[in-house]
Amino acid sequence: MERVLFSRFALYFDEIARSGSVRQAAERLRLSPSAVDKQLIQAEATLSVSLFERRAKGLRLTSAGEILLYRIRGWQKDVNTIRREIEALQGLNRGELRIAAAQEAVGGFLPAALAAFMRDYPRISTSVNMMESERIAKVVLEGQADFGLTFSPQPMPGIEVVGDTSFLLHAVLPAGDRLAGQHTVALDQFFERPVIVPDTSMHLRDVIDIAAARARIRLTPILTTNSPELMRRMVREGVGYGIEAIHAADKSKPGEGLIRNPFKRGAIPAMKLSLIAATGRQSPVAAIVARRALAAHLTGER
Repeated sequence: MERVLFSRFALYFDEIARSGSVRQAAERLRLSPSAVDKQLIQAEATLSVSLFERRAKGLRLTSAGEILLYRIRGWQKDVNTIRREIEALQGLNRGELRIAAAQEAVGGFLPAALAAFMRDYPRISTSVNMMESERIAKVVLEGQADFGLTFSPQPMPGIEVVGDTSFLLHAVLPAGDRLAGQHTVALDQFFERPVIVPDTSMHLRDVIDIAAARARIRLTPILTTNSPELMRRMVREGVGYGIEAIHAADKSKPGEGLIRNPFKRGAIPAMKLSLIAATGRQSPVAAIVARRALAAHLTGER
């Protein structure tokens, strides 16, 4: 079968079907009729089936011939699409990339991963829309984003997880605080002071609520916000402790006057960031390349 589909016969067969004649097909292909006819006979012998009915007025496809022609033309169409996409990839200098991302994904991971892609493809127009984790899968499924970065996505028909990575929770402390010198922070120590926590639009808040409930700690934050930057500023002002999720490979500093210490092992579970995409939909070349680049960062294969 492979010798029939992936050989010059596929071209000959298509031309015979179009013209209804071996002789006319040979003329268009600029070959001798005997050479074309020989290929046809060999293919029918390989497949053990007749592909044409020989009639006085010419050749007519049999049912088997119609199936083969349909598949060959579909394969040729796919090959042409692959060729165009490879050509576009080789000279990728235009296009648009749309990413939907959870707010917490910005911390360390997304800037580094996206910067590497943008340095390689500076002419790709990229937009990143920050939103609640629970909305991201719907936005990707509806085609409003090429892919998404979300935490702990629920299974959804039409959505696949391309890759994932861990984010560890850290306490954000004033640089001169008594806990700043510790390597890790216990949960009860953290909640001894006023705390600044994310609002319910962020997945991080769910993780904090669950951890506090398991430790039988009543969560009474002094400030609730969906802005990590405001949280850090208020910690710097001495209002209370903050908390944020940091990618496992992120070595950045939290900013002047701040210390970021991890919680003790087991105090709060890690968060899993997933790269999700829609299944069964053809993506632009720019989106395919960017998705692979970010997936490599997720798995540490860059």
